[in-house]
Amino acid sequence: MKDIIVSWSGGKDSALALNELLHDKNYRVKGLFSTTSIASGRLPVHEVKKEFIRQQAREAGLPFFEAEIPDNASNDEYEALMGKKFSTFKSQGVHMIAYADLLLEDIKAYRDELLLHHGMEGLYPLWKKDTEKVAHDFISKGFRAIVTTVDTEKMPAKMAGNQFDKQFIEALPKDVDPCGENGEFHTFVIDGPIFKNPIPVRKGNTFETFSARFVHIELNRR
Repeated sequence: MKDIIVSWSGGKDSALALNELLHDKNYRVKGLFSTTSIASGRLPVHEVKKEFIRQQAREAGLPFFEAEIPDNASNDEYEALMGKKFSTFKSQGVHMIAYADLLLEDIKAYRDELLLHHGMEGLYPLWKKDTEKVAHDFISKGFRAIVTTVDTEKMPAKMAGNQFDKQFIEALPKDVDPCGENGEFHTFVIDGPIFKNPIPVRKGNTFETFSARFVHIELNRR
């Protein structure tokens, strides 16, 4: 059995990958690993407050590891910070990171190169799976998620804050991937078989970050 850390976005694909690994006798999950913004205290792009990401880890009964990234960090600075975390994992006997990527070859190649440079290995439980099937599997397994980020050039801004459910998938424009694999939208998981208890959040106002193109929903403690 191999020890493994799961790269954690707090979204549906990460949750589904974690669920698969928790049921795979070949692996023992040793924790969740996220990158967060020092300036905003949020998970970049998803724009969820780190307190909720940490609570997900607690409800999953797993340790939480965090790399805090400065604003405008260069690629070299980012990779150096990741390298320090990888060194910590290796000192604990963990040499493998799981990612929830589905289709994007360039992102997988970048991850694999970075991991190899630091003596680590990548695992991709969802790689090349049909994204429509993955989306419906997530729902059928009893997970619930909120859409936290929407790319308004690809789908209506009003879909931010929606539940990720069958109705949401059916309402997506035809050229939008059902899992948002091309960055069309992002989610935050509030309940599911990996958690002891649901994450108590309430939806607030929408807001923008670095670009008016991307609309986010504020999640607050309920």
